[in-house]
Amino acid sequence: MENGIEVERVAGGIDVLTLRGEHDLSTATDVSRRIESALESASGLAIDLSETTFIDSAVLRVLITAQERATERGAGFAIAVADSSGHGVHRLLALTGLDSKLATRPSREDAIAAAAAA
Repeated sequence: MENGIEVERVAGGIDVLTLRGEHDLSTATDVSRRIESALESASGLAIDLSETTFIDSAVLRVLITAQERATERGAGFAIAVADSSGHGVHRLLALTGLDSKLATRPSREDAIAAAAAA
């Protein structure tokens, strides 16, 4: 799987940031920049990690900060994480306890709906 970052605007003015492959310190700044840009213009942000195979602590920090900024701005926010024990990102969030602190949803569609409802 090729690494990548995509942002698309969907109905309701929600931006969806999709991360594919592995993301770590080397991509954290780019991910953060794209999140900031989305939060400036979108009514909500859904981050899709369902095709993400690895994230490190730098990207975890970006996700935590993104949720805090969305809350400060009154924007909707949710993260789609495949809800299976075999998914590395889901396992990492569970091990760190961040699955209960971050607004996670089991699918892209659920994350978009949650970001739109906020």
